Amino acid sequence: MKKLAVYFLVSILVTACGTVETPTLPPPIPSPFEYYGWVSVFYTESNYDLERMATYTNTAFATSPEQAKILSSLGFKHIIYMLNEAAVLEQMTKNEKLIVPNESQTAIFYQDFLPDFREKFFTAYHDYLLQLKDELITAGMYDAIDVYYIADEPALHKNIYLDQTFLDQYADIFKQVFPDKKSAIAFSEITDPAVIASRPESGPHLAPPASLDIIIVDPYFYDLTGEKDLPCKRDVIQNWLYSENLLSNINWAKQFSKPIIVAGDAEIKAGQSPKDCYITETYHILQEDSSIAGLIWFIYDKEYSESGYFTGAANDPALVQFIENLGR
Repeated sequence: MKKLAVYFLVSILVTACGTVETPTLPPPIPSPFEYYGWVSVFYTESNYDLERMATYTNTAFATSPEQAKILSSLGFKHIIYMLNEAAVLEQMTKNEKLIVPNESQTAIFYQDFLPDFREKFFTAYHDYLLQLKDELITAGMYDAIDVYYIADEPALHKNIYLDQTFLDQYADIFKQVFPDKKSAIAFSEITDPAVIASRPESGPHLAPPASLDIIIVDPYFYDLTGEKDLPCKRDVIQNWLYSENLLSNINWAKQFSKPIIVAGDAEIKAGQSPKDCYITETYHILQEDSSIAGLIWFIYDKEYSESGYFTGAANDPALVQFIENLGR
């Protein structure tokens, strides 16, 4: 999964013309999955978007104790807290007084600059987790958060997650600091040698660590060749979700016998929203599979943009309403 978001505050305003009231919210409905919601992370205030989401979803994401407070106040059953890998790397480079290239241009292979990168990273990571735990306890939010998103597609970031042993230790250290919390990682892979040659930080899957609680897969409706224009046929869409997507698919995750959350593709691509059938079939196919613990739509945020091509679902209110109405 990728990360970015929007905040939009709707409140009761008193003006010369009188009071403008917050629009009436629809009645809440039961969640179709144990974990069901949107990825949305840049909000800074409780707002109408989140309040409305809370009527038909039960899971939301936080990147700070302040965001966790907002979600808790709105009654979300599950709050998934996203760890800040960049903060760990920044602290490590400060500790070691490293000067590294700009990662916006190319992936940084930290081990090239720091031969004992593994040891130094885990020292900074452990310190980061301890500080985060203290901040959450101080904010009164520790008990409100039940799941932590600890890593994003490690096989596509092997400049950081060096190997299986590294990923296993990474997950184990989280459990040492947060023994009573669940951990989740999203998994994707690249196996094409030609692509790996141009993206040397990428490679085949790393396996879910034994201590990991939840596997996330993101079988979006595109691959390395571009967007997939699949026909609106249930069996074709199901095959794509479960096996045909070579980057990330459900059948790969099933072999590990852990709860699975699927990141559903709700991105707008080049101004085009996903086909209605992609949304409805994803929703209904996964509902019928008891091994699927959750469906999280990616991504809501209006400001989200990747290379100007992928944008968030909130840029198309009709798409958001369509997804909301799936369970109504």
